[in-house]
Amino acid sequence: MKTKLIILGLLIAFAVPAIAQRDTIRSNKNEFSFGYGHFPASSFRYHPGCLIYPETDNIGAIYVTYTRRLNKVLGIGVTACFDPIRLNYHDRVNGESTLICKVSQNSISILPHLKINWLNTKFVNLYSKVAPIGIRYCTYKQKEYYPNLYEIQSPYDSFVDRISYAYQFTPIGVEVGTKRCAGFMQVGIGMEGIISIGFRYGLKDKE
Repeated sequence: MKTKLIILGLLIAFAVPAIAQRDTIRSNKNEFSFGYGHFPASSFRYHPGCLIYPETDNIGAIYVTYTRRLNKVLGIGVTACFDPIRLNYHDRVNGESTLICKVSQNSISILPHLKINWLNTKFVNLYSKVAPIGIRYCTYKQKEYYPNLYEIQSPYDSFVDRISYAYQFTPIGVEVGTKRCAGFMQVGIGMEGIISIGFRYGLKDKE
């Protein structure tokens, strides 16, 4: 009887970690995230090309992230961010505020990143993320309504002018859910926004 209990205990001791490992952050080595961020850094770096103060419609950043987990704590990957900006320029014409130009500027950023999961629990994870070196490309299109009265120049004279530096620093983010699927909210500065929310999905490696 005693031998049977020992054997049963050993089986349970080996079985529990094996079962638990099927749904841990380590077994979900490939992570995909989809997020939306408020006030990304790209929104504050546009070049109006006009001295008239514009009305700005900052839609916010939409981003997709892939992370390959190296172990329980560290992961590396890449993030693609899209930040559309709409500007409406007005001036006083015949005593009334009149729209003189519309600008459509889209910011597209690619950022390699390092993700650090410094707290892993069953339903809540805390993490930080750094992407110190990235690249940003801007598209630019303007529509003028009074070209004879105003000379509104594009801020981009060449293809090189459209390329600039991109970054993201996230000191804290929280994921709530299972190891496979979770919602997240993070706070930081950069192309993903000052505060952002989204969804994370972990894909297991094939055994």
